[in-house]
Amino acid sequence: MIGARLLRSSISAILMLTALHVSASDYRFNLYLGLGPINISAGTAHLYDTQVTYNGRSAIRTAMEMSTNATADKIFALRDTIESYNTAGGESLYFRKTVNEGSKHNLETAQFSKDNNRYIVNLETWDMNSGTRTSRTTEWRDSRIFDLMSMIAYTQGFDTSDSELGRTESLPMVNGNMVVQQYLVYTGNKRIKADDGRTYDCMVISIRDYKEGKERETVKAYVTRDRQHTPIQLDIILGAGTTIRALLK
Repeated sequence: MIGARLLRSSISAILMLTALHVSASDYRFNLYLGLGPINISAGTAHLYDTQVTYNGRSAIRTAMEMSTNATADKIFALRDTIESYNTAGGESLYFRKTVNEGSKHNLETAQFSKDNNRYIVNLETWDMNSGTRTSRTTEWRDSRIFDLMSMIAYTQGFDTSDSELGRTESLPMVNGNMVVQQYLVYTGNKRIKADDGRTYDCMVISIRDYKEGKERETVKAYVTRDRQHTPIQLDIILGAGTTIRALLK
């Protein structure tokens, strides 16, 4: 049986990749849990966005909801919601993630600003079981800081038409109470059949990070090679033959 810690570590990756195209109005995915040769239906994910006004500025509010089904709940119950306010150009304004995973009920927020051409983000985390704030930090960077959704808006322009295999983009992204580096690596093309019955011509993007000084692949994303870069299949790699797969429906 998969431990809660392993599944919990995959949630950010799922949210990040099932949102690969923030200008879409509505995307829905089926989730599958792979245990070696066995695959079981695990739940659904829903991504949608709206035009809003945030602090007097025109913005895009992108929301992502994930829910496991009754079968997966016996292994690990998940009810997560993420929302992000970004400018039309994809620059982060505000980020909020509500985590309901098993007995864990946490809230993460990020408030973005600029001062003298430096990028600032104020991060807070809360334990909603006790109602107490667990951390409060501020990070500065000379270059733009991303949240999950603004990073995805950037990924939307990931043109591979004349790219060599191995092309890599590195982006600083908020994660809980810190800013971490994420690496997007182009690894080739493949045709993928989705749960809507259609087959799509996709580029393959490997999402990687570093742990204890070693590079590791956490997710493999298959997104259409057209201008929309629609996410079709997303494989979240948990190790030991275990994966979570999201398929467009």
